[in-house]
Amino acid sequence: MEKRIGFGPRLGAYVIDIVFVWILSLILSRVSTSWMAVLAQQQVDGLVSSNPFFAQIYTPEMLSMVVATTRISLICIFAELIYFSTEIFLGASVGKIILGLKIANADGGNASVWALIGRYLLKHVKRVCTVLAFLVLAGMFNFIGSLFGFIIFIGCFFAVGDRHQALHDMMCHTVVVRKETTENN
Repeated sequence: MEKRIGFGPRLGAYVIDIVFVWILSLILSRVSTSWMAVLAQQQVDGLVSSNPFFAQIYTPEMLSMVVATTRISLICIFAELIYFSTEIFLGASVGKIILGLKIANADGGNASVWALIGRYLLKHVKRVCTVLAFLVLAGMFNFIGSLFGFIIFIGCFFAVGDRHQALHDMMCHTVVVRKETTENN
């Protein structure tokens, strides 16, 4: 049987990934701040003119900050989703690549694209649902995403067990192995 990677190295790869995502998000947030202020002001003006209730409770500056913060948050979520899409195209995130790890199918061979897509969607269900909630203005997606995201988070600790598979790995029949293991199969 292939040498499956347990919780520790996977956590290490995730910490590396989060540092890269944080840097990418910071850059994107800084770059987008100036044009976002213009967009936010346009959105606030439209919101206030269509619903006088907002003008009575919130100042335009407060609404502008809320809109800008929401947009920056979405940019950070998109940056994270795009960054982690390397797990679909390369079979590993940058953190996994740095540590010499790769996502494989359950028997240690190269994982199929469909398995990698399923694993990606399960692993990032919270973020995907947050984007859906924003796009269709349905808070229920955010609630569902939070619920399933919490389940997947707890499921990550399954990698501590003998099978060294997180819940999303079990559901997609994938494992994380050393890169040279899949090159031999």
